Amino acid sequence: MQLFLIPVTIGNYQATVEAFMQKHIRGPKQTFTFVMIVTHLLSSILSMETVAIVLSILGDSIKRQVKDATRFSATAVTRGFTLGTLWAPGAATIFLISTVTKVGWTQLFIPCLILGLLGLLLAYLMEYNQPYMRIQPVTTNTKQQTRFTEHASLVSLVAAVIALLILSFVLMESKVVSSMNAVTLSGLLIVLIWVTALGLKPTTGQTAFKFALKKASLDYWQHGIASGAALAPFFVGIGTFTYGFQHSTISSELTHALAPSFAHLGWLLIVLIPIIVVLVSLIGIHPLASVALIGKIIMTMHIALSPLLIALSLNIGSVVAYMLSPFAGIVMIVATLLHVSSATVSVRWNWQFCLIFLVLSLGVATLLSLIF
Repeated sequence: MQLFLIPVTIGNYQATVEAFMQKHIRGPKQTFTFVMIVTHLLSSILSMETVAIVLSILGDSIKRQVKDATRFSATAVTRGFTLGTLWAPGAATIFLISTVTKVGWTQLFIPCLILGLLGLLLAYLMEYNQPYMRIQPVTTNTKQQTRFTEHASLVSLVAAVIALLILSFVLMESKVVSSMNAVTLSGLLIVLIWVTALGLKPTTGQTAFKFALKKASLDYWQHGIASGAALAPFFVGIGTFTYGFQHSTISSELTHALAPSFAHLGWLLIVLIPIIVVLVSLIGIHPLASVALIGKIIMTMHIALSPLLIALSLNIGSVVAYMLSPFAGIVMIVATLLHVSSATVSVRWNWQFCLIFLVLSLGVATLLSLIF
């Protein structure tokens, strides 16, 4: 997914997004919505790199319009990003959940996308009456771009996300490759086509394009590859832990011990799943680990609940944990860039949203499981 840094850098989409914001976005309410949507879309292809890009591009514009820019930025970015992990083709959590529950990503996509859009709407409504939302923006002179260039560039960003989703769907449904490999291959093809299209634009000189490509590739090597390598030991550890747990006696013993209690819970188990994921995340256990553990236990119990509903419950729990845990990677990155504590970003500013979203999304997930 970090390969998308190359076309984004070559096309100078950061400046395009900022220029569009300065020219068309009026007031804190529109700005909050715009920041969430941009973060939500970019997170599906750029992963955590999105946070640094959004805050660096839009940070000054937010400060000019909002008094409490730190809380404004933290809530908009964390909620936009984490809600994107509900459905994003590159999100590790959704593929882990798919593996554990045997519910395919193509089956999860529509319900999870609905839950993500519901979360964005809820986030906006909860911040609507905050004091900083009533502050009038201060207009400033910015470098102008033509309307065609702005819209064309923004359309390209959206088109890249849609193309990634469609191509991933096609490869998964055709069963040419596995789900994870389908997303990897789709991302590679979209990046190659995107970069080629940028190089063939009439307004792009070959010398300038080669220079931009070299610079973007260097940035990818230094930042994209580096960030991926830094996370690699963690994912290897999660995989080793999951495999070891699945083939150990602990799994069967826990299943035997918990099965009677869980069987009596019935539908209440759907509420208990995300609560457990969130609680263990508050003591430092990553949601990927807890999702793998809990999902494995529940799926081996053969409880009379829809596998889709169990998968949605696990996904909701992981999203809330990513947002509420001070130890979550996204929270720590946002806190570091905004120079506040991770507990402030997660618990203080997001706990009310997390609680309401948890209750509301579980209700909607139950209805979606009956429809899909």
